[in-house]
Amino acid sequence: MTPASPTLTSPALLAYRPGLNGIRAICVWLVVLAHWTLPGFPLGEMGRIPFFVLSGYLISGIVWKQQVHPGAPGRWLSRLGTFYQRRMLRILPPYYLALALGALLPLATLREYPGWFILPVSNLLFYRLGHWGEGVGHYWTMAVDEQFYLIWPLLLGLLGRRVSALLTVVAASVLFRIWWSLHITPTLTFVLLPACLDMFALGGVLRIIEPQPWVRQLARGRWVLLAWAAWAGIWGLLEVANLHNIWLLISTTVGGLASVVTLNWAVQLAGPAATGSARLLQHPVLQWVGLRSYGCYLYHLLLVVFYQRAVYHVFSAAATRQLWLSPLPTVLLLTPLLLLLAAASWAWLEAPLNRVKDRLRYS
Repeated sequence: MTPASPTLTSPALLAYRPGLNGIRAICVWLVVLAHWTLPGFPLGEMGRIPFFVLSGYLISGIVWKQQVHPGAPGRWLSRLGTFYQRRMLRILPPYYLALALGALLPLATLREYPGWFILPVSNLLFYRLGHWGEGVGHYWTMAVDEQFYLIWPLLLGLLGRRVSALLTVVAASVLFRIWWSLHITPTLTFVLLPACLDMFALGGVLRIIEPQPWVRQLARGRWVLLAWAAWAGIWGLLEVANLHNIWLLISTTVGGLASVVTLNWAVQLAGPAATGSARLLQHPVLQWVGLRSYGCYLYHLLLVVFYQRAVYHVFSAAATRQLWLSPLPTVLLLTPLLLLLAAASWAWLEAPLNRVKDRLRYS
């Protein structure tokens, strides 16, 4: 039986949640720091997985509230078109600008395979090549997001608003990763959309169950820490046992569960009356960065490639190059530049586009 929930048309379903901006800020910088410093620990995954779960949470809420899924009352097809237009306005223009800058840099993979990025289906390109392209490897997550936006309203029309159906999607995604890795190839299986559906589906589950009292009781900072400690502990045990391939099969599902706990904490407690650890998410710095997190993600790899080339151009001694390219100088020098790029992207492109997007009303 589906847990009780607010009426689908309730405005509270899509109410502004400042805690989510704080989560975005933390997660995007986990990814940025992982790509800039290349730590041995999967720090980037700790940022990437919550973003996919958050997409599932937010998009499921939009689909259900605005009734854009097949079979919804009235002109659902018209509303579905509005949904796609709004997503395209929010995501694609800043993405294409970043692609244009990458082509000017130039980035070899982008210049050689432009169509795969324009569509965008770069996740399929990386799967086909078996490796990442210089400065463009992070675009696979955006390709998966775009593919998710296309299919999710249609899939929810088939599944309905049921926890059991979404958990079936989670199980099917895990089984897909296992079967594909065993019978096709284990290389980069995780970049394929079916391999990511467990994270999106867990976000949908949270959207359904969040009003439940027992879920509210789990909205505590200590449970967030415990969930991610368990995720890290499983990674550590599998690394020691040299079972990295098993980690690739289960990390997104285990991390997705930890992300559900994290997002539940953010949406339940990080409001105007937030206290304790939840107040951290409303810090002005996190709110500012969270609002500009898309720009941070778009440009962080382009920026580090530019920096590496500049260092090699300016310095000839290997020891000097190694010093300037070490993690600390890289982070200290590139952080203000990335924040400046993200601020410009928000002020001159994303915010104006959001105003245009907001004028596209669902019928």
